[in-house]
Formats: sequence, C-alpha cells, structure tokens
Amino acid sequence: MELTVEKRGLTNYQLKLIAIIAMTIDHCATAFIPYEHWLGIVMHFVGRITGPVMFYMAVEGYHRTSNLKRYIMRLGIFAVVSYFPFMLFRAYGNIGNINFFDLNVIYTICLGVMAIHVNKTVNNVLLKVGVISLLLALSSIGDWAVIGIVIMMGFDFYYGDFKNQSFYYLIIILMSSLINYLYIPFRIVYLGLDDFISNLPMYKSMLSEFGLFIPIILLKYYNGERGSSSPFSKWIFYIYYPLHLLVIGIISGLTLK
Repeated sequence: MELTVEKRGLTNYQLKLIAIIAMTIDHCATAFIPYEHWLGIVMHFVGRITGPVMFYMAVEGYHRTSNLKRYIMRLGIFAVVSYFPFMLFRAYGNIGNINFFDLNVIYTICLGVMAIHVNKTVNNVLLKVGVISLLLALSSIGDWAVIGIVIMMGFDFYYGDFKNQSFYYLIIILMSSLINYLYIPFRIVYLGLDDFISNLPMYKSMLSEFGLFIPIILLKYYNGERGSSSPFSKWIFYIYYPLHLLVIGIISGLTLK
C-alpha cells in the first residue's frame, strides 16, 4: 500500500480561500467605512492580499491547465457575469451612478493570461509588442489595470524561481504604489505644512498600501498542490466574486437611502 505524504505549506485552494476572505473584508470596508478611518485602513490593508495572490494563482492556472482555450473562455465568461455586480458595487448600489467602463479584476486577469500567452508564443517582435500593448491599453478600464498585467507577466517570466518573482513583485509595488510617500517631503518643502495637514487623511489612508507586502509572505509558503479534489474548489472564486459584489452593492444602496 502506497502512502501519500502531503507537503507542508499552503495549497492553491487555501490561498484562494485567504484571498476571498481578504477581498470580502476589503469590499465591506469600501462600501461601509470611510477610507481614512483606522478600521477602514486596517481592513484595506488586509484586502491588499487578494489581487497579487489571484494574479499568482492565474499564472499557475496558465501553466497547469490542460486546455488553455477553455481556461481563457472561463475567465471571459465570468468577467461578463461579474460586469454588472462590480459596477453596482463601485457605484455604492446607486444604479444612476454606474460607470459602464469600470470593469472587474477577472477581466484584468483574462487579459493578463492572454498577454502571457502572446509573450510566450509570438515570435515576431513587432507583433508581440503591438498585441501586448493593446492588451495593456484595454486593461486600463479594469480593476488593477496595467499594474495587474505587469505583475502577472513578471510572475510568469520568473515562473519556478520564487526569489526572482518576489524581487520583481516588490520592485513593481514600490514603483507603482509606495513611491507616493516619496512625494510627501517635497510637498511639505514646496507647498508648506498647511498643505500636508489638509491632506493628512489621504496620507493616512495610504498606509493600507503596505498590505501589498503580505502576499509575497503567503506565497512563499505555497506548496504547489491543488489542495482539494472537489470540483467546487475550482469554481469557488468565480462564483463567490460576482455574488458577494452583488450582495454588498444592494446592501450599500439600501443603506444610503
């Protein structure tokens, strides 16, 4: 009789569950708590886990799927399914304020997977640059936008080399999000202390961006295993994502009335 030894660490399924919990906390904070409130900052700090973890898992999905066309189609279908729930959530449940060009993170992930595939399979440099540039442009209306695709492409480029994946990710995060803190001393020097004080709530809310360091700590313990043989584990994020956005959006709209 052959014994199966489970690897220590976090499985794909466990990481997705962590991402889902963090996402729910983040979206509840967005809908119901002022961004500059300390509770809101802590909740958004936790919420910063979700995006990078899901980008990493999407790259894993690209490398492990047995049918890439079906994988991309699944992402596309659920991007469409999540279209209205995400817009309703972003409009705080007010249908009159919906922005029809404000798309969800599954849309961004779908474009990211396509960009990775183009980068790996298209030999013509001009065609490759052109198609990837188009995908980046299309991502500008999606959640996480260009940064999401850039992170995914880096995870793919260094696939199998977690040290370089981590270094690349941290550089992107420092350049795109945390670099805003570097402007604060210059604003104080040129615009004065009064400007700093008037913008203090904004600077305070920026503290949540430090939560972007947490995903790389979690991913360090990823053991490469799926973690659950249940078919539901494959669909949990796809189903939960639009469903929770719709519920929060409806509750948010009722609360504001």
